Amino acid sequence: MARSKRPAFTFPELESRGRRAILRSAQEVSADLEALERATLAAEEDGKDRVKVTYRFHPEAVEAVEDIRRILRRQHGVKKVNREDIAQAAVMEALRQLEQAGGESFIVQHFTGRP
Repeated sequence: MARSKRPAFTFPELESRGRRAILRSAQEVSADLEALERATLAAEEDGKDRVKVTYRFHPEAVEAVEDIRRILRRQHGVKKVNREDIAQAAVMEALRQLEQAGGESFIVQHFTGRP
C-alpha cells in the first residue's frame, strides 16, 4: 500500500500581505495611528466633535424639520443644512430661552400646559 503525500498546509490569513491579511507592519500601524490623530484634531478644530444620540419624533415634527430645511434652502439660500444641525439649533435656542425667560419660555409653557 503506497502512502500518499499530505497536502501542504497554508494559512493565508497569517500572511503579511494579501487579500485576507490580518497582520500589519509596525510602519502601517503607526501611519494609521497618526492619521487617526490628525483626523481627531481636525474634527475638534472644526467643531464637529459630535456624540451620536437617538430621539423619537412625532411624524409632524419630522415633517416640520423637513419644512425648515426646505425653506432655508429655497427662500434664504442656505445651501448646506442638515437635519442634525436644525435639531441642534432648536435645542440650543430652547435652552437659551429657558435660561433667560425661565417660566415664560415656550418650553416651560409647553410642558406645564400654560398658554
